[in-house]
Amino acid sequence: MVGIRDVAKYAGVSPSTVSRALSGVAFVEPETKEKVLKAVKDLNYKPNLAARSLKRGGSRLIGLILPDIANPYYPEVVKYIESCAIKAGYSLILCDALGSAEREQEYFKTLEYLFVDGIFYIASTEDISHVKPYVGAIPMVVVNRTLDIDVPSINIDNVDAAYQAVHYLTEHGHRKISLYINEKSNQYNRERFQGARKALEEAGIQDYERFMVRGVRSEDDAYYKTLELMKQEERPTAIFLFNDYMAAGTYLGITRSGLRIPEDISIVGFDDIPQVKYLNPPLTTLRHSLVDTCDVIFESLMEQIRTQKCAGKSITYFKGRLIERESVKTI
Repeated sequence: MVGIRDVAKYAGVSPSTVSRALSGVAFVEPETKEKVLKAVKDLNYKPNLAARSLKRGGSRLIGLILPDIANPYYPEVVKYIESCAIKAGYSLILCDALGSAEREQEYFKTLEYLFVDGIFYIASTEDISHVKPYVGAIPMVVVNRTLDIDVPSINIDNVDAAYQAVHYLTEHGHRKISLYINEKSNQYNRERFQGARKALEEAGIQDYERFMVRGVRSEDDAYYKTLELMKQEERPTAIFLFNDYMAAGTYLGITRSGLRIPEDISIVGFDDIPQVKYLNPPLTTLRHSLVDTCDVIFESLMEQIRTQKCAGKSITYFKGRLIERESVKTI
């Protein structure tokens, strides 16, 4: 196993200089620090968790890497995780990856050099090769994803949640249901599509593809794609949104088409972000808020930090629940 003396020898400096360069709290000449960081990278050096904790008492810092803060769901994530962190005496470092694996990789490097005590990770992509070097080196919990790495994952049961949402529509008599999907290749979208399809097929609906709307990545996409959908000779009677981020654009597209919600078109969303209860009419949606799971998610990381032992792979699923409001009509 590579130790601090190996790094010092490789970089041509003393072990104490390596410690100071990596501590983030002592001054080291930039050129020297660059040599140390290169040695750390080349040798794949991982600071010992227990030794680091004993020496420094822990950094009292926790990193949160998430895909895109512009999505209204993620400020809620930050809010509840930070609330738990503050109660436990920790500060939260927010890392917005903007959907980029490259940015994630840079954030992991930064958090390692800051000696964070742990990381909450919400993956932007399914390419996680850049994450694997940190598995077992830094306590970590994967949130809202299920990844093939030896790290605890805490996720919503997307299949069951989407099934609940679409089953609710079929129970209200809807047979022409449009699915608004971002990218079916994403894990959570695949799972939500699986649950939606199960509900549709149970109701005897086989031709759901004709009303499917793909590539809805923003409110603007939702707006313009809704305008096109409403122009069709045969329209759906209901829409299932794969996330609530699409809701405002969808609502506007429907009203601009001279139609009403839910009299002409019913809508069910997914996420229960705060804004949707103020739409007109308030949106019926599938709730999976961190209000209900934050304590469990945070405790999973705290246990690793307390024991100074990175946990292995485990998967915990939480069930979502439907929040009935006023956007669905029985037909």
